[in-house]
Amino acid sequence: MKDIELLAPVGSFEALKAAVQNGANAVYLGGKDFSARASANNFDRDELKEAVKYAHIRDVQVFVTANTLIKQEEIESFVEYAKFLYDIDVDAIILQDIGIAKLVKRLLPDFELHASTQMVAHSLEDVKYLENAGFDRVVLARELNVEEIKYICDNTNVDIEVFVHGALCVCYSGQCLMSSMIGNRSGNRGRCAQPCRQKYELIDIHTGEIINSNGDYLLSPRDLNTIEDIDKVIDAGVHSLKIEGRMKRPEYVATVISSYRKTVDNYLEKNKINVSNETISDLYTIFNRKFTKGLILGEVGKDVMNSEIPNNQGLYIGKVLDFNKRAKRLKIRLENTLKKGDGINLGGGTIGRIIKDGEITTIAHRGDVIELDFVGEARRHQVVFKTSDSELMDRVQSTFQQDKELVKSPINAELVIRLNEKPVLTLIDLKGNKVSIEGDKVVEEAMKVALSKEKVESQIQKLGNTPYELNSIRTTLDEGVSLPISILNQMRRDCIELLNEERIKIKNRNYKSEKIEYKPIIAYKAIDKKIRVKVKNLEQLKAALECDIDSVYYEDIITLDKALEMGIKYNKKVIYSSPRIIRNKEYKHLEKAKKLNLKNVQVGTLGAMDYFKGKNLSIDYYLNAFNSETMNHFKSEGATSLCISQELNLNEIKETLKYTDIEVEAVVYGFATMMVTEYCPMGVLVRDCKKDKRAAKCNQSIYALKNFKGDMFRISQDIFCRSTIYNSNITCILDNLEEVSKSGIDVFRLDFTHESEQVVKEVIEAHIEVLNNNYRMGSKATKLYNYLDQIGTTSAHYYKGVE
Repeated sequence: MKDIELLAPVGSFEALKAAVQNGANAVYLGGKDFSARASANNFDRDELKEAVKYAHIRDVQVFVTANTLIKQEEIESFVEYAKFLYDIDVDAIILQDIGIAKLVKRLLPDFELHASTQMVAHSLEDVKYLENAGFDRVVLARELNVEEIKYICDNTNVDIEVFVHGALCVCYSGQCLMSSMIGNRSGNRGRCAQPCRQKYELIDIHTGEIINSNGDYLLSPRDLNTIEDIDKVIDAGVHSLKIEGRMKRPEYVATVISSYRKTVDNYLEKNKINVSNETISDLYTIFNRKFTKGLILGEVGKDVMNSEIPNNQGLYIGKVLDFNKRAKRLKIRLENTLKKGDGINLGGGTIGRIIKDGEITTIAHRGDVIELDFVGEARRHQVVFKTSDSELMDRVQSTFQQDKELVKSPINAELVIRLNEKPVLTLIDLKGNKVSIEGDKVVEEAMKVALSKEKVESQIQKLGNTPYELNSIRTTLDEGVSLPISILNQMRRDCIELLNEERIKIKNRNYKSEKIEYKPIIAYKAIDKKIRVKVKNLEQLKAALECDIDSVYYEDIITLDKALEMGIKYNKKVIYSSPRIIRNKEYKHLEKAKKLNLKNVQVGTLGAMDYFKGKNLSIDYYLNAFNSETMNHFKSEGATSLCISQELNLNEIKETLKYTDIEVEAVVYGFATMMVTEYCPMGVLVRDCKKDKRAAKCNQSIYALKNFKGDMFRISQDIFCRSTIYNSNITCILDNLEEVSKSGIDVFRLDFTHESEQVVKEVIEAHIEVLNNNYRMGSKATKLYNYLDQIGTTSAHYYKGVE
């Protein structure tokens, strides 16, 4: 039988009980520190200890999320926190920060590491890189389909974990700056404000035309639900099936885990998927934003999105036939069961009496025409959804609110009762944990009735409301002996306690008593500053090469050979900039870059670092260099320069750069990338595209998303039909370049997206002027600054940073 793990989200101790008692094999939860769900009801340190005990006794593993980017000033406290988790026997730690992961591996080499989905592993190359970096498990990006996942599983030794149910991000996780740039709440720091759940309009930027859509929530995905095709995910070779939802209530956890537990077990036993209508109804009722089978099972475009409603929709139960406002009566033809105590999406509160055929009842079924007492507003043909189910709530709450042990671990017992010796009871679980207890009283000769084998074994079998069931018992019993039954009962209880203690511990951890210290090495920085440029096409490249700059990053692989020729002509270095997302089959598009025998390459994925091994590598900001550990890791991997994260402020940059001597760039001009997404608003709303073909308009960047404030976020597409959404304001700090320079930055980077050749030239010349004028604004810089100010500028995070 396949080794499949069902992994549950846990945001509270009650949710932990719900997960464990409904069949989860493992849970993931956050502590109060460094968790990527900062607003969840996370566990303090005492609660973490208790959580580990509760789970381990019941044969459930505990993974702690510490999957945020770590600031320089936090490294020491993070190391202490990781050591605490290790010492309390947490099974694994989930990380996003590659430098911190390497540090933890160095200090605690036998601590299991899981690569968070925030690490954007979306190819075999990415997974192999993480495997070689010391990770034991990789949580794949949610954008991959089962064929890609199977290819990865077949060619790697690490455990693969994928999301199979719950909320989806519209953007590649770990590549989203939208919440951060708009509201200063970073998804990379566990504080995402979910801007994807807000209202947007799609606008043609040239005509101002609003593109019609079926709803206002153009970036809001449906919820993932793979239960009816979970066999395809299992057959791909996945080890862990992950349920999303650390922000959800315990009833949600209980419902979803029990549903998947039954379905997975049924498939593993009978090689057949069988999902009941009741299970499907439960999943719809407990929470959904409409369901999708997701990109994992091949759905794309509008089948993944729900532009109508960004929150729970519930279970469809029918349409309004009539509403009598005077009588306060609502008439509905039911498509699903409705009961007294249920909730619907009209009005509020719960259903009281149900009137069917003039009679009052407590339940009605599909096909019934019913009337409800209703105070509020409703209209004919209005769609009605059930948003809560009283029976479902009672059923799932009973699994975790009454402290019943519903999931039992089998154990074996050995009992030895010999004359003139103290009795001995030994319990052994299936993992090899073994404990023994000696009775308080010596076994005596029986005066009247001797102990029977049946009697003593029946006492040991009385495990009651413990997390165990007796698998077998082997008894050695002398004839004609006597022992008080109370002694046997006490031995059983004491032995269970000992077994509990033994099961809590992770064996053979070697670093529990060691004091772990973190000491960074202070480095020294060069004084000379450079200007470096990133462009998207030959026109922008020409404008850049005509200016006095250090080098140019060039993105377009199709015209790369021409770009390199132009670099030679102008005697300037042109560096190929590889895509920030490269799925398995997409690596073939990079073969041209390899054939051109490049010396220098800029990379934005972990896999590309290995793919271009041996080249002089520049690390783009997509790889989230947030601290010196990450920067020094990239340097050790052959990187000669890197672009620092756009989420650090000047003070944090200054502190970080004390401890690295790699050349560091900072983006000081450009429309920051807010999201990278497989979803294309243009394709769905403009021409109902299924990614089958590209239209001429796709790469012209003529559309923008407009929010309720009137901000316009331009959209463009890459060669893989992947959408990039850009900030509405341009990052520009021409008047503060000196402060950036004093922070220790070596290279000022200017990123161009949809700017014209003329604007590219003016922006570069303005920055050169400021640099040459000892950081004073001259006429070119002043003219540009005034022009950009009219469009809208931002100093990004240089002065505010993120929490």
